[in-house]
Amino acid sequence: AQEEEEEGDFKSENARRRDEAAKYTYCEEDNCYDLLGVKQTSLAFAIKRAYRRLAAEWHPDKNPDPMAREKFQKFANAYSVLADTEMRANYDYLLEHPMEFPMHFMRFGSGQYAPKTDPRVALALCVLLVSAMQYVYRHQTRANLLASAKQSREYQARLRLLMEQMAEAEKKGADKKGVSGKARQTSGSSKSSRKGGAAAELRAAAEAQLEVELESELGEPPSWKNTLLFSLVPMMREFYAVITKEPETLTRRALGLSAYQWGLIDAEEREELLGKELWESDNLEAYNEETGIGGDAGAAQKPKKPSKAKQRKAALRGGAAEAMD
Repeated sequence: AQEEEEEGDFKSENARRRDEAAKYTYCEEDNCYDLLGVKQTSLAFAIKRAYRRLAAEWHPDKNPDPMAREKFQKFANAYSVLADTEMRANYDYLLEHPMEFPMHFMRFGSGQYAPKTDPRVALALCVLLVSAMQYVYRHQTRANLLASAKQSREYQARLRLLMEQMAEAEKKGADKKGVSGKARQTSGSSKSSRKGGAAAELRAAAEAQLEVELESELGEPPSWKNTLLFSLVPMMREFYAVITKEPETLTRRALGLSAYQWGLIDAEEREELLGKELWESDNLEAYNEETGIGGDAGAAQKPKKPSKAKQRKAALRGGAAEAMD
């Protein structure tokens, strides 16, 4: 009975402390101990010394900082909470039982999010995750198509026909080799025992052959090269070249040439084009006028022979079209 009475007193004391602690806002969104730079186990004289040091440093009459007055008021408020024994006990109870004061922490809790992970690492992980999901999905889809095809009537018919053809071919091969009398006698005695195993082996061979045919009909199996990861690599390389103003990429884009077409130009002509800095609009316009691209060719003008640069462009476009065909 005495233990029950003590337990009841303890609960009533906690209830009283909870009700008392809920009345105050304390240091609002800040931690009173953190404001003064002390620990929750610090003694009263350590708290007082820390407050005096901060008050002397941040007193608005001595510190010209615009935030000095606001900080000084926060330090004073924190000291008023921790200097009073009863108020400090209430505040300690609030810190130790945050689930009992949801409204306080919802009102004064910090809503800021400070990521601890490098965004580039997070982006790379997301790309890897999406790529893995793509690969698994395509692999599973292919497996489902194979399983569905094996259950169809057409597959079963092809399987029976193939098994008959393989059995007939095996029988003809055995007849061509010839079998001795003793071997025939042995074969006849063990025929019934080996019949089931031979049929299973024949079926497995036929299924393996049909699976190869189905795989070829479905096309190439899923590969990591068809995922987001590998599709982003050339795009990122192109984007990086534009951002870093790589001359070769900028020149190629200005001329409207693909990487393949650019590769068809010999090294000397590429160096000449790079020296013109065609990614600048004025230089590109001058180059187009020089090569006759974009000019106003009137009907009364005599037909001119295409320039060397224009012939080169036409040849490049023709070569690219043939390569695509």
